[in-house]
Amino acid sequence: MIDRQQIGQGEVARLARSRAYLIGCMILATAASSIAQDFRPNIPKAWDDKEVERFELPLAQRDRTPRHMAAEEYYKLKARPIYRSYPAYAKGREPEGYLESLKQKEPEIIFDASKLQTKEDWIEAGKLVFESDILFSPAPASQPSASDTPLPVSSDGRFPYFQPGFRYYVRQKGVLERGVNACANCHTRIMPDGSFLEGAQGTPNSPPTEASLRAIRELPPDRYRRTLDIFWVNFGAPWVASREEFEAALTKEEFVRTRAATRPSVFFRQGTSISHPPHVPSLIGIQDLSYLDSTGFVRHRSIADLMRYAITNQGLDTLAHYGDFQPSPGATVFSGDEGTRYSDEQLYALALYIYSLKPPPNPNPVDARARHGEKIFQQQGCSGCHTPPFYTNNKLTPAMGFQVPDDLQKTDDILNVSVGTDSTLALKTRRGTGFYKVPSLRGVWYRAAFGHGGWADTLEEWFDPARLKGDYVPLGFHLGPGPIQGHEFGLKLTPDDRKDLIAFLKTL
Repeated sequence: MIDRQQIGQGEVARLARSRAYLIGCMILATAASSIAQDFRPNIPKAWDDKEVERFELPLAQRDRTPRHMAAEEYYKLKARPIYRSYPAYAKGREPEGYLESLKQKEPEIIFDASKLQTKEDWIEAGKLVFESDILFSPAPASQPSASDTPLPVSSDGRFPYFQPGFRYYVRQKGVLERGVNACANCHTRIMPDGSFLEGAQGTPNSPPTEASLRAIRELPPDRYRRTLDIFWVNFGAPWVASREEFEAALTKEEFVRTRAATRPSVFFRQGTSISHPPHVPSLIGIQDLSYLDSTGFVRHRSIADLMRYAITNQGLDTLAHYGDFQPSPGATVFSGDEGTRYSDEQLYALALYIYSLKPPPNPNPVDARARHGEKIFQQQGCSGCHTPPFYTNNKLTPAMGFQVPDDLQKTDDILNVSVGTDSTLALKTRRGTGFYKVPSLRGVWYRAAFGHGGWADTLEEWFDPARLKGDYVPLGFHLGPGPIQGHEFGLKLTPDDRKDLIAFLKTL
């Protein structure tokens, strides 16, 4: 008990304030704990028949718009477990007896929705889904060599966890496998300081070597036959080219030419094109975007749409019917002996994790040059399409030659002006809606592969007027010399003004 007669009135007041402060902190801490513990995930049904019909835009050729399997059939598929994985070491740098020790481990399932209490728990579980592979093959008897990948090896000899095929899995005791096809494979970027940025534009394609190109040329006929079969499943569109025409055009030499043209941030994803692949998108800030894919193929109206997008992009789209065409009537990359789909809980956690991703600290200063560049950005009308704060107006622009249907004018956000970029991806693929979305400019400072086809390697190249010349050789993806067409905004600025504009864009 405090004796007020033994201390001054000022001290009494101070003690009272301290007690009130401590009580307030306790109340806030209790409330925060209560909020965390009371998190009740509202997990939507990912594969709902009515919503599945509406979450994708129709294709430019309406009668080829994909029809997906019914929800009843989908939910009969077995949900895949998420197993613990283990790193691969460069040959000669692994702990003694490493591979044998892995074979002695019991299979361990690491995603258990019943144990997730807080939102942070769900986000961490989503990270596990993001980083986990879904396709498995027997592991070789020895560790891979450091020369097997262009990515850096850590100081203790481990390969990056997101490198496809460089993680070990134990799904059955005594059987060691390596996995591929994790979200992290394409959406993890190595930053200039050597750190890894998950969700950013990744670099899944390594630069081709003479040896890799020679290996294509030397493929036996039966092996190349199987390669063509895989290409048809991933890229075939019979309303664009029949299977015979597709295979006749894709000779070994044409495949070599395409492989030689690849760049690290461009990826031949299923449903696009061998000759016109898209760049890898960044997932950071995706919660603010109304459309997904360069062609705006998916309407992003809610977390459920992102869950559906994950489902189709892990292979279910190859089981869809495009008119009378079904790319893969049987097993796909979506299939496997340990489960053929994500559970709705896994998808919800994955989407929460993607929504939680934040950009890294921006090292580019907001200096006088950048401030002048912002004025140029406004004066040139760039904000009309790339509207702050998201630096996109979240609208679709028609590709050259595409007439916007009346029903889409009424139901979607259309800016009926074409910027003149190449229309192949939008008109001649299984993701071809006839549109390109207006991309966000946030985070361009840590991206590459500009233009939806990744033709320009840097912002400096994108704003270089020389790229319009007929004999121009792009630094990004290209099959030969030729102009980078379209989006001529900013090309008529003076060299200094272009530099200032780029300085501003790099601060976003």
